[in-house]
Amino acid sequence: MKILEIRTLRGPNYWSGYWKRLIIMRLDLEDYEEKPTDKIEGFFERMQEVMPTLQTHGCSYQEDGGFFKRVEEGTWAGHIIEHFALELQTLAGMDVGYGRTRETSEKGIYNVVFAYLEEQVGRYAARAAVRLFLELAEGKTVDEIRQTLADEVQEMRVLREEVRFGPSTGSIVEEATSRDIPYIRLNDQSLVQLGYGIHQQRIQATTTNRTNMISSDIASNKAATKKLLGEMGVPVPKGFRIREEKEIKSTVESIGFPVVIKPLDGNHGRGATVGIETLEDAVAAFYVAQSQSRSKWVMVEKMLVGGDYRALCVDNKLVAVAERTPAHVVGDGSSTIQELIDKTNEDSRRGYGHENVLTLISVDESTEKILRAHEYTLETVLQVGEILYLKTTANISTGGTAVDRTDETHPENVFLFERIAKIIGLDVIGIDVIAPNISDPLRENGGGVIEVNAAPGFRMHLAPSEGIGRNVAEYVVDMLFPNGKPARIPIFAITGTNGKTTTTRLIAQILRGSGKTVGFTTTDGTYIQNNQITSGDNTGPVSAQLVLKDPSVQVAVLETARGGIIRSGLGYDYCDIAVVMNVAADHLGLKDVNTLEDLGRVKAVVPRSVSSKGYAVLNAEDENVYSMRKRVSGKVVLFSMDENNENIRRQARRGKTSCVYENGFVTILKGKWKVRVERAINIPLTYGGRAEFMIQNVLAATLACFVHGVSLEDIRVGLTTFTPSTAQTPGRLNFIEVKDFTLLIDFAHNPAGLLGLESFISKLPYASKTGVLSGVGDRRDEDLREMGRIAGGMFDKLIIRRGDHLRGRSEESIFEMLQAGIEESGKNPDVKIVKETEESVIYALDTAQAGELVVILADSVKVDMAIVNQYREKLIAV
Repeated sequence: MKILEIRTLRGPNYWSGYWKRLIIMRLDLEDYEEKPTDKIEGFFERMQEVMPTLQTHGCSYQEDGGFFKRVEEGTWAGHIIEHFALELQTLAGMDVGYGRTRETSEKGIYNVVFAYLEEQVGRYAARAAVRLFLELAEGKTVDEIRQTLADEVQEMRVLREEVRFGPSTGSIVEEATSRDIPYIRLNDQSLVQLGYGIHQQRIQATTTNRTNMISSDIASNKAATKKLLGEMGVPVPKGFRIREEKEIKSTVESIGFPVVIKPLDGNHGRGATVGIETLEDAVAAFYVAQSQSRSKWVMVEKMLVGGDYRALCVDNKLVAVAERTPAHVVGDGSSTIQELIDKTNEDSRRGYGHENVLTLISVDESTEKILRAHEYTLETVLQVGEILYLKTTANISTGGTAVDRTDETHPENVFLFERIAKIIGLDVIGIDVIAPNISDPLRENGGGVIEVNAAPGFRMHLAPSEGIGRNVAEYVVDMLFPNGKPARIPIFAITGTNGKTTTTRLIAQILRGSGKTVGFTTTDGTYIQNNQITSGDNTGPVSAQLVLKDPSVQVAVLETARGGIIRSGLGYDYCDIAVVMNVAADHLGLKDVNTLEDLGRVKAVVPRSVSSKGYAVLNAEDENVYSMRKRVSGKVVLFSMDENNENIRRQARRGKTSCVYENGFVTILKGKWKVRVERAINIPLTYGGRAEFMIQNVLAATLACFVHGVSLEDIRVGLTTFTPSTAQTPGRLNFIEVKDFTLLIDFAHNPAGLLGLESFISKLPYASKTGVLSGVGDRRDEDLREMGRIAGGMFDKLIIRRGDHLRGRSEESIFEMLQAGIEESGKNPDVKIVKETEESVIYALDTAQAGELVVILADSVKVDMAIVNQYREKLIAV
C-alpha cells in the first residue's frame, strides 16, 4: 500500500457542498485490493477491540453500528482507512463526520476523502490511518495496536495545540463567522484578517488594529502603569522597580513582607512569584523575574490580601469579571500530592491544552519550586483540608480555575474599571485586581489594581469552571464592525475552458471605469487596478486571497481555473457573481477528470459558490454549463449568441434577464423587453464584429456587470475603451505588423479555442496563412490529433515545435499525434518541424512572404512576445 499524494481542499470544492475543508489522499492499494475481511483472518474482530468507538459511525446505514456492518459484509481497504482517519481526529478532540472513498480510472488507485478541522492534523491523520490499517492487516497484537493508537492520538493532540487558534482568537473568529464575516489566517499563529479588501480588520489574539501602541507600551511597563494609575487616584499597591540584587533588601524592608516580584515588562504571569516571606526567596524570585524581562528591570510590590480577579473591558465597557484560583489540590489525609493531582485531572472538564474548559495540571519547575519551599515531595500526604497551590499564577492554561463574578461587581468598581480602560487607552484591556471581594468598592475593602494587560486572554470568561460563560468576543466584533459596517467586497469569479482571461480583464475594465479599485487575477498575473503585483498563472486560491487581503481593493475579479479547484478548492467562501463561459475538452485525463461531464462537475464549483443574493451568469448554448443552474443558490441569468435559443426564450417567458447578440447589437433582455447596450462594431475587442468568440466574452462581461448594478453608461464606456493589445489582452488576438506581413499571437491551446480562431481568421483577407503549432504533454492523444486536424485545415504552412510543458510525454509522441491529425485534415499543408521555441518563431518570421498572416499559437505568451520584440528591434537597428 502506497500513499501517492495528500492534498488539501479549502473552501467550496467539487466533493462536498457543505464541508469546506477536505483532505484527499490518493492511495495505491497494491496487495490490499481484496476486501480485508475476505483475506485477513480476524481483521474485523481485532478492529472492534482496538477501536470500539467506530460503533458510532453510521456510514451508509445511517445508524450506530452501520460501519461495522459494512466491514463485516465486506468493504474496501480505502473505505476502512477513511473511517480510521475520521475517528482518529475525533479521539484527538476534533469531531468531523464527512468522508468518501472512490476508485479512480486507474486500477487499484483510490481517492480517500475526509473532513478536517486543522490541516496539519488532517494530513497526519491520513498517514496515521494507513499505519493503523497496516498494523491490523499484518497481524500485530491488539495490545501493540492499542499502544500505536494511543501514541498517534496523543501526537495529534500535541500537533493540534501547536496549530489551532487559541481560545481567545478562536472565539473572535467564531463570532465573526456567525455574522457572515469571512476570515483569512495570515500566519501560523494568531494573526487573522476579518473581512475582505477595503473593509478588512485585523486581530492578533485579542490585540486589534485599533489597539494603541503607546497604550500597549504603558501596559507592558508595570512601573509606568502603577505611576499613571496612582496619580489618577486608582488604588495600587506600594512598589518599586529594581535592577540589581543589592537593591532587594532595602526595597522589601521599605515595603514589608509579604511581597510580589515580577518582570517590569512581563505578561500572562510569566516570571511572577507571589507570597514571598523571606529575603532568600526574594533573591530567588528576583532572578526568575529578571530572566523573563526584556529590560532586566524587576517590580517588587507589597502583596495585597484577597482573591485574584480579572476585569475585562472592551471599547471602554466592562464586559466580564472572573475570580481566578491557581492550580491546587486539597488534602484528604491519605493521598499523596501526586495522587491528588491525578484525581483532580480525572475531572471530565479537564483536557490537554485548550481542548476542554479546564487544563490538566502538570508538574513543572514552578510546581517543584513550591514543593521545595514547603519541604514537600510528590509523595507527601497532605492533611485533611490542607490546600496546596501548585502554581504561582492563576492562569487557566496551567490548570487554574475561574468563577464568573460579573453580576456581583459593585457599580463603583464597574466605573473604576471602565475609567482605567480610558486612562490606559487600550481598546481591549485586562485589569488584574487583588481584593477581599469584588462586590464592595475597592477603596473600602483595601483591594487594589496590581497590573493591566494588553491582549488579555478570554478563556476564563468564555468558559469559567463555575458561573455563566460570557461571549466577550461579541463585543470585540461589535467594536470592529459596528451595525451597518460591511465586511465583504463584491467577488466576481470567472471560469470555463476558453475566454476566462479576456472576460476577467473586460469586467475589471468596466468596474474600474465605474470608479472602483479593482483587484483581479488572470493566467498572466495578479493586478491591482492596472498595476501587476505578481506574474505567472495566478488562477488559484492563493492568488485570489492575495486580492482579498489587499486593503485598497473594493471589488475582486477572479479568474478561476480547473487546476486550482482540483488542487485546493476556492480561495473564498462564496462569491457574488459567477460567470461560466463554456466547458470544452481540455486537460482531460488528469486528476481523474476524464470526460466533459467530469470537467463540468469541477467547473460547477464556481456557480455553486454563489451566495443566495448573487447571480450565476451561464452560457445558454452549452448544455454542460446550462445544467449547472440546478445547483445554484442564487439567481441564474443567461447569455447567448442567438436570441432565439430555446433556453433564452424560456428565460424571457419567465421575465428573467439575459444578454444576447442580435442584429449586430449587444443587448440585454429583461423579460420581453430589449435594452441595446452597444453595436459590436463599436467594441474594439470584437474586431468589427468578426471575432464571434470575443463577442461571446463581451456578452458574459456585460451581463455580469449589469446584474451587479453597474450603469449602462459605465458598461458602454468600458466596452468601447477596452482595446485588444499585448498590454490589455496578452495572447488574445494580438496583431503585430512586422515588415510587410502581419503577425497574430493567440493562446488558443485546445480544439474549441482553435475552432474559434479558425472562424475568425477565415474572415480576414490574407492570401496565405502560416501557423506555428505546439503540443502540450498533458493532453489526450485524441485531443492532440484534433488540434492537428483543425490546424491542418486552417493554414497553408505549419511549423511544429516542442511545447514548454511536455509533462512526462516525449516530444516525438506529441509530434506524431499532431502530424496524424494534420494528415486527417485532407488539406495537405507544408509541414516543417523546428523543435526549439525561439528557432521556430524566428524561422516563421524569416520565411514569411509579403501580405502573409503568421499565427503563433503561443504556449508561453510572455516568451513568444519577447522573441518577437527582439526580432523587431533588430529590424529597426538595421
